[in-house]
Amino acid sequence: MTTPPLGAASMPPHEVACVELDARLELSSHRHVTFVQTRDPGGGLTRWSRMDVIAAIRNGERFAVADESHGHLALLEPGLCPSCPFFTLRVNRPDAMAAQCG
Repeated sequence: MTTPPLGAASMPPHEVACVELDARLELSSHRHVTFVQTRDPGGGLTRWSRMDVIAAIRNGERFAVADESHGHLALLEPGLCPSCPFFTLRVNRPDAMAAQCG
């Protein structure tokens, strides 16, 4: 997926509808995000791979998870898994992780 860099923090973030987690780690104490689905302005969904999201973030785009309990947006960030040396996506506020895609 090729998207132009936004670069401006004032640009609206991509709204994260849900995340897909690595099924191979289902019984593990931790899980890695493999795909992210975002809501499109027209009502559809776009599926992004973990690497596409990381590349878009590095180009200045933002991916937000609605944190309705606190009335804020939490942002996805690239980072190392705290349980293993795997580069994945994390939420900058751990209590606000997006729902799992069904």
